[in-house]
Amino acid sequence: MAKKIAVIDGNSLMHRAFHAVDSPMNTADGTPTNAVFGFMAMFLKFVDLAHPDAVVCAFDAGIPEFRKTAIEGYKAQRPPMDPDLRVQFPIIEDLLESMNVPVVRISGWEGDDILGTIAARDEALGYETLLVTGDRDAFQLASDLTRIVATKRGITDVAVYGPDEVLARYGVTPAQVPDFLGLKGDSSDNIPGVPGVGEKTAAKLLRQYGSLEGLYEHTDELKGKQKERIEENRDAAFGSRQVATIVRDLDFPLDLEGAAFPSFDPERVKAAFEKVQFNAQLARVLKLAGEEVPPEKEAALVDAPVCEGAQASELLDAALARGERVSAALGVRSPGELFETQVCAVGTSQGVGLFEGDEALRVLSLLVRTAPFAALDVKELVHAAYPADTSKPAVVSDAELMAMDAFDLGLAAYALNSSVSEYTLAKLAEKHLGGVLPEVEDPTDALVQQAAAAFALVEPLTRALADDGSDAAYFDIDLPLVAVLAIMERTGAAIDSQRMRKLDDYASGEIAGLAEQIYALAGETFNIDSPKQLAAILFDKLGLPPLKKNQRGYSTDATVLTELAKDHEIPGLVIRYRELSKIKKTYIDTLPKTAAAAGDGRLHTTFHETVTSTGRLSSSDPNLQNIPVRTDFGRQIRDCFVPLRDGDEFVSADYSQIELRLLAHLSQDEKLLEAFNSGADFHAATASHVFGIPLEGVTPEMRSRAKAVNFGIVYGQQAFGLSQSLGIPFQEAKEMIERYFEAYPGVRTFLDDTVEHARQRGFAETMFGRKRHIPELKSRNANQRGFGERTAMNHPMQGSAADIIKKAMREVQQRLMDEGFQAKLMLQVHDELDFSCPTEEVERLSAMVREVMMSVASCDVELEVDVGVGPTWADAH
Repeated sequence: MAKKIAVIDGNSLMHRAFHAVDSPMNTADGTPTNAVFGFMAMFLKFVDLAHPDAVVCAFDAGIPEFRKTAIEGYKAQRPPMDPDLRVQFPIIEDLLESMNVPVVRISGWEGDDILGTIAARDEALGYETLLVTGDRDAFQLASDLTRIVATKRGITDVAVYGPDEVLARYGVTPAQVPDFLGLKGDSSDNIPGVPGVGEKTAAKLLRQYGSLEGLYEHTDELKGKQKERIEENRDAAFGSRQVATIVRDLDFPLDLEGAAFPSFDPERVKAAFEKVQFNAQLARVLKLAGEEVPPEKEAALVDAPVCEGAQASELLDAALARGERVSAALGVRSPGELFETQVCAVGTSQGVGLFEGDEALRVLSLLVRTAPFAALDVKELVHAAYPADTSKPAVVSDAELMAMDAFDLGLAAYALNSSVSEYTLAKLAEKHLGGVLPEVEDPTDALVQQAAAAFALVEPLTRALADDGSDAAYFDIDLPLVAVLAIMERTGAAIDSQRMRKLDDYASGEIAGLAEQIYALAGETFNIDSPKQLAAILFDKLGLPPLKKNQRGYSTDATVLTELAKDHEIPGLVIRYRELSKIKKTYIDTLPKTAAAAGDGRLHTTFHETVTSTGRLSSSDPNLQNIPVRTDFGRQIRDCFVPLRDGDEFVSADYSQIELRLLAHLSQDEKLLEAFNSGADFHAATASHVFGIPLEGVTPEMRSRAKAVNFGIVYGQQAFGLSQSLGIPFQEAKEMIERYFEAYPGVRTFLDDTVEHARQRGFAETMFGRKRHIPELKSRNANQRGFGERTAMNHPMQGSAADIIKKAMREVQQRLMDEGFQAKLMLQVHDELDFSCPTEEVERLSAMVREVMMSVASCDVELEVDVGVGPTWADAH
């Protein structure tokens, strides 16, 4: 079998990884590592799939002079490399070299030329070559021995191209790819090609004439505009081909016959990976060479017998008698087979017990009722005994759920760092148990490992919460809410299906009407949902100025359309068309189907505490938190939400301007406190200060602008953002913000101090001690630092508001039960709680909810709560 050598385009993969892994990752000194992490994820995935005999990595080291000469602006449009990406190249090179992967960089040449040269050398030796790259120019290198592993989406989705695949994808052979690029160009590299010639036309011409030379020998056979463009752009076509042609005979030393992978010194690999704290990836690299993970790198788990039946019951009883907090994990035995058996694994200090079927459910309900227990996701676990659908019986009561003594591992990790993208047992073990989980394949063994890991994680996570000062946010706010959310998910929400069908008909008619208007103005029909076809109409046919480019051509995103709408009617209609189409697809088409699929006909959204970085809740399946509030369509969707029972009213309780009130409390600005406590119109009062006129002279437009400034300040908005949102000149927006801070100087001081404290400590904090870590404040990239500063300004208000409504939810649910209410808490949407309430309870419920929401936090500004009542959500809100 021929030797197989993989050659990686290092720049291509590093750029892709940098944008695919957007969660902040840093070394101890603050150097970002997200691109390195993504690169290694791609590298290890590829090695697992392809099993190459050797690996080489090529990096760019300049642009050859002949390409600059052939095309004056070659790659000139590309912005400078992000500083946060640039500093990661030495790190990835260090990791590659530790794995004995040759790194090739040739001064004055691009990585493509190194790939091409190595492929040519491999073919001369009779070796197979896999070229791993996101650059489609490399398709010209495909042959019987050379294939292109093209990255598609993210960092692990790839497609492999040989000559047949290139022909099927583009309609040309690999040898014709340079001519193909010479005709169609490549906007990403600023290769012009021939204007008006796209992929299909280029492929058709090359199938007919074979090459550029063949085409230009037969231009007399062409007609009209196409002939004119091709003849006028002959130099551009040949110059573009020259630039796109990969060089295959560079001179550099590389021993391909001696290259091998894996062939590295494990100790050197350990040192390199430990330096960047990639423990899980280290374990995978070591196993490639048959090295065992060092014992000190495996997570310290329970090492005791696994038992079932009577022995498992004895194990659990003994643990509870000792007062241990046991752990629990749910799974199935023989997954995918006809008869799956639910299994509950319970971890203790003496081992793991396995319980099946009805016994698993009994043990789970026992834990909820009487025993301290831990799980990665407590809410998901307890739904086995308390289903999120009222048509299915619950074996534990609401009161038992509210009283359970649970420890949620994922939620604890979230309280410690809310900027992490996911909270898995593997990642928690790596961070808090000092190692990686052993790899297991059997589902039951995996379940045992989960229970053992959960048991081992309770103590270090509890200690970490205390050491970090995040224990109050976790134990007082986040953890008590788990039971409330489980109850709300089971309660669900009701919709009026008949009303939703009417809305569907109305929406379809509106969308069709907008489409007809767009077609009439365009003078032809086209796919409005296709950015490419829309761009052709706007920029080619109508001649509107293209404002920005992306990888697919000229952008038609919302910011571009909003600007173009000032000069033409179509962009505004497209904006409206997109808005209605998205709402129809997301809500009108989906909500009735989702409700019909539930046994009780209700919508049972899933609430998440660990998704947002701010502390706010989110929801999914369906997401009921993003229904537009201020649009007519959004109100019509809310009009379809009705109470759960006949004789009930929809009751909505909503904090009024809570973040602004918290800004007054936290900043202690005298005028801001006075503005709220006086009971006057706050936005009008701000307008009076900002515009320097008496309160009675404030116009509706002034109040509207002051309102935008008020909320903009809370979100850290700068003058540019305010000018964009209000459609006013930058200087005018700048002056408005300056006058705002002159009126409320305490706010300026508070925000500046907040940013500085966050920069020094690495996090911003709510009034309840919830931290939001902001690594962007240390970024070398000015845009990232700006984002970090805005985040630091906003977190004390937005995070505190999220904490306050969570505390209110727990107390409201407890009082609903303690005081015998029939009313049900159904939904939470940011600062709003929604209930289904019997008519005779409405007054009592409104008073109770208002009292709880206003008193749950002690502030120097009264927290105002608006309560609305009506037959639908829209009427109540």
